[in-house]
Amino acid sequence: NDVNETAKEALMALSADGSNAYAIWLGVKSPKGQKVYGAKSTDGGKTWAKNVLVYANPEGTVCECCKPSVAVKGNSVYVMFRNFMDGNRDLYLIKSADGGKSFGQAKKLGNGSWKLNGCPMDGGGLVIDKSGNPETVWRREGKIYAASPGTAEKEIGEGRGCSMETVNNKNIYAWSENGSVTIMKPGGVKLNLGKGSLPLVKALDSEHVVCVWENEKQILSAVVQL
Repeated sequence: NDVNETAKEALMALSADGSNAYAIWLGVKSPKGQKVYGAKSTDGGKTWAKNVLVYANPEGTVCECCKPSVAVKGNSVYVMFRNFMDGNRDLYLIKSADGGKSFGQAKKLGNGSWKLNGCPMDGGGLVIDKSGNPETVWRREGKIYAASPGTAEKEIGEGRGCSMETVNNKNIYAWSENGSVTIMKPGGVKLNLGKGSLPLVKALDSEHVVCVWENEKQILSAVVQL
């Protein structure tokens, strides 16, 4: 970030497509209120361009403690964040078509809303599929929803702390439920990977993903065949 001590919450995300990388974070450059900022690197993170304001809430602040997400593919940069509009803590998606130099209009994901006087501290997951389309997963109240922009959300489970990956246009989801990590493979098959929270799932190849998570101050992992 260009200005020191403007990202004290350390709520950030990073995505890369070859040597092009894009970082986003929640920052404060005005007296109060969190905004979404971003910066691009074209040399694998050695140097970074000037910060870009990705989104500023006209009502004053985005959700203050939910980690944002970013996904990069070519000149397309998608950013997902939890907004705070009319008392609702809902997920929004915003796109750049010029490599992150400028961004369009933020659009709410899903049809429902979460009226909440507080921050759920749960940001969700975002990927770009093989066709270049964004796919999202996020929590509302105690349920996990998957959603494509412009379509109704689909409930896939209960829990929190979700993430996702896409392999050959098939989505894989992971979240924590009742103190354990659940992964859902294409077709809806769910597996319990053991005790823990904050799972992150990434593709290894066209037939396997790796899921990593935290449990009692240890980082655990499992390879799952699709």
